[in-house]
Amino acid sequence: MKDCVFCKIINGEMPSYKIYEDDFCYAFLDISNDIYGHTLVIPKKHYENVMTCDNKTLARILEVCKKIGTHYVKDCGLDGFNIINACGKAAEQSVFHVHFHILPRKNDDGEKVFPKLSGSGADMKDVCEKLKLAEEEKNENLPSDENCVILYTDGACSGNPGAGGWASILSYRGKEKVLSGGEKVTTNNRMELMAVIMGLESIKSGNAVKVFSDSAYVVNAFNQKWIDNWQRNSWRTSDKGEVQNKELWQRLLRAMDGLDVEFFKVKGHSDNKNNNRCDALAREEIAKMG
Repeated sequence: MKDCVFCKIINGEMPSYKIYEDDFCYAFLDISNDIYGHTLVIPKKHYENVMTCDNKTLARILEVCKKIGTHYVKDCGLDGFNIINACGKAAEQSVFHVHFHILPRKNDDGEKVFPKLSGSGADMKDVCEKLKLAEEEKNENLPSDENCVILYTDGACSGNPGAGGWASILSYRGKEKVLSGGEKVTTNNRMELMAVIMGLESIKSGNAVKVFSDSAYVVNAFNQKWIDNWQRNSWRTSDKGEVQNKELWQRLLRAMDGLDVEFFKVKGHSDNKNNNRCDALAREEIAKMG
């Protein structure tokens, strides 16, 4: 984003004391210099806060926080660290580019990072009833069906746009086929679509297929009938704009022709073995491009 101070730091338009950098994240010392080694970890792609940031990026940010914090303890003589995030103005977020604070700590530093709150006085049973989150249906653990092809897919991108990779894992009656590829300049959504397209295009007509993806963009297009509305409206969205990636959606529909396809949403970066394998393969494709 043009006016974002963190984006300017990433783009080299503003100076910073860089601690760490990789394809996805950038870490640097907080200019406040309020505690020794106060570090900010940010994604290179602009997201306003954790609510708008995709799960893969959040997972990557926390991986970097762990890496840096562990380095501070094991290699730099510190005793521990806090990881802190503010989401939204009410939570005292001051720069609206998602970021995590790492506060290195010494046993005797005398700092009190956690505030002493006044206490809400609310009945905890009532609070729990109002705030608890309904459990998600766990589609990712559905048993395989010997009479249908199981297709796991995932896409990844370094920057958005940037270098991208996709991967598909197909299984049928004990046999497995793995596909992957990438593009030098693309987007995450295009890679998610390509993973499904390439998987389906490799399946013979007449088969039933269960597609498992962690992309709400792909799964909801079918399960919430977005694709039907787009076609009825001549590939226009509800606000009359052209549907993005129209040519890939059309190619995906052609790939589905002659197949009985169902889409299932899985949780990314969780305990789903094949989803994690697809993610790793897609990122390997990005790495190949240097």
